[in-house]
This record gives sequence, C-alpha cells and structure tokens, in this order.
Amino acid sequence: MASGVWDLIVGGSLSVGLGLLIGITYTRAYRGLLLSTSFVHTCSTTVPLVALVVRSIRVLALQSQMTGQALAFALVGLLGLIRFRTVVRDTREFTFIFLSIATGVAIGSDQFVAAFAGCILILALLVLLEAFKFGSPRAPSFKVKITGTPGAFAEYRAKLSEVADRVEPVSIRNVPDRGATYVFELVARGGQDLASVTAAIQGIAGTTDVSVAALQRGKGSEMEAE
Repeated sequence: MASGVWDLIVGGSLSVGLGLLIGITYTRAYRGLLLSTSFVHTCSTTVPLVALVVRSIRVLALQSQMTGQALAFALVGLLGLIRFRTVVRDTREFTFIFLSIATGVAIGSDQFVAAFAGCILILALLVLLEAFKFGSPRAPSFKVKITGTPGAFAEYRAKLSEVADRVEPVSIRNVPDRGATYVFELVARGGQDLASVTAAIQGIAGTTDVSVAALQRGKGSEMEAE
C-alpha cells in the first residue's frame, strides 16, 4: 500500500514536472510570431492526464484480471479518441504532442527512469537542432509581386536572375489602364535579402509597385517588404 502511494506521488510529480518542461521548451523553440498559449497548456497538461489514465486502466486491469493483450487494446482505443481539429502551423507541434503522450504512457506504466531519460533526450535534441539551424535552407526564398508596364516580363525576369539562383514565373495579369502584374517565386543568392531584391526591381522604368514576401516553410509567419 505504501509503495503504491509512493509511486503515485513520484509519478504525479514527475508527470507535472516533465509536462511543464515540454511546454517551456516549446515556448523557447517556437519560431513564429504568435505563440498559442492554449497549445503550451495542452503540452503541459497532456503528460499528467495520460499518466493518470494509463495508471487507472492498469488498476482496473488488475482488479478484473484483464490480460495483457486486452490491456493493450484498451490503451490504444483510449488514446485513439484524441482529436486535434486546430490547424497545425508548425509540423513540430506533432512532435511535442507525441512526446507528451509517450512520456505520460511511460510514467503511467511506472517506467519513471525511461520516461525521464527519454523526455530529456528528445527535448535536448530539439534544442540542438534549433540552435544549429539543422535543415534550414541555405538561401532565402521569396515571392515577388510587381506592377509595371505590359510586355516587361523578360526585363523583370532578367533583373531577378541577377540576385537569384532560380526564378520561377507564377502568373501574369494585364489590366487595361492599370498596367500588368507579374508574380515570381525565387531562391535568392547568398547575401541577398528583402531589401536588395526590392531595390533591384524598383530600378526598372515603369515599375509602380513591388511586393516581396519571404517564403519560409514552418516559420508560421510571412515577412513582406514593399
């Protein structure tokens, strides 16, 4: 009896502590502009909730003499009820949620050392990947929208090629009495940024408007210069 109470206290404290640690790590590693407080709370509370559910199922299994296979199906069915209908802005959110669930399952199964070591290892790996910018593109990508004179497509493309390694036309739209609108997507050369790409286009005669947006997948935001 005393051992069971002690395991419950240790498991509860560990689940709350690791849940808060996961939430703090997500906050520090978030790369967007608008941090979702509700998602941070979800990460922090999922660990103790899952741990409580798993422990409750284990107790019921012992009382009803449920077999290991039946217990496994019960756990899978219970965790399968979890649904997230919020649009995911950063695919790493799945990692944090899955880590919270896995940590909670381990704690609920009294695998305290494995839960602690595994959680710390994954969080440390996420922090290192972010610190070293692992997987980040070597050159920035931009979406350029230009309003200028009709028939200037070749001139705009040639000018963009001077500051970009790859230029892809997206659309051309001619509006009577208002000129033409050209949209390009490009991969800039090293050292080029929003300002330099904008300046290159504005120097062409007949250009009335230039909009340059940074395309960075997973950032959760879009920077734009006009």
